[in-house]
Amino acid sequence: MVTRQSAPLGAPNWIDLTTSDLERAQQFYGAVFGWTYETGGPEYGGYVTESFDGNVVAGLMSNDPQWNAPDAWTTYLHTADADATVAAAIAAGGGNCGGVMDIPEKGRMAMMTDPAGVFYGIWQPAGHEGFAVFNEAGAPVYHQLTTRDYAGGLDFYRTVYG
Repeated sequence: MVTRQSAPLGAPNWIDLTTSDLERAQQFYGAVFGWTYETGGPEYGGYVTESFDGNVVAGLMSNDPQWNAPDAWTTYLHTADADATVAAAIAAGGGNCGGVMDIPEKGRMAMMTDPAGVFYGIWQPAGHEGFAVFNEAGAPVYHQLTTRDYAGGLDFYRTVYG
C-alpha cells in the first residue's frame, strides 16, 4: 500500500465530493471501493471523512441548494500558507470563492478558480495532512484538469504552485 505523511507543495493532497444525496453516495463508494465513513461533529458541519483500509482518502459533504453548484468532486492542492497562495492565485488571474477558512484542529482551506473558471481547492494541513494512501485501487490515483485554455492553465498553475 502506497502511503505518505505529506504531499509535495502544489500537489493534490485532498479530494472531496459535494453531493445532493449523501446517503446514496456513501452506499455507492462503500460498495465500489470498500470505503468506510466517519461523520464529523457540528463544528465540522457534518463533513464525512472516507477511509480505505484504515487510511483517510477523501471527504464527503451535502450540497446546499443555496450554493447553486452541481454535485462534483473537488481536488485540493497542498500549500504551506493558504493566505499567500490565495494572494498569488488572485495576482495570476485566479479567483477566491469566499476567503480562507479555518477548520478546527485540521487545517486551513480556500475554494479557488483559475483564470478559465475551473473550480479547485487549496489545503494547508495542521493536523490533517490529506489523503494518507494513494495510487492504488480504492484510493486517489489520478487528477486531471479539463480546460478550454491549456496554455493559460499551465502558466497559471506553474506561476502559483511551481
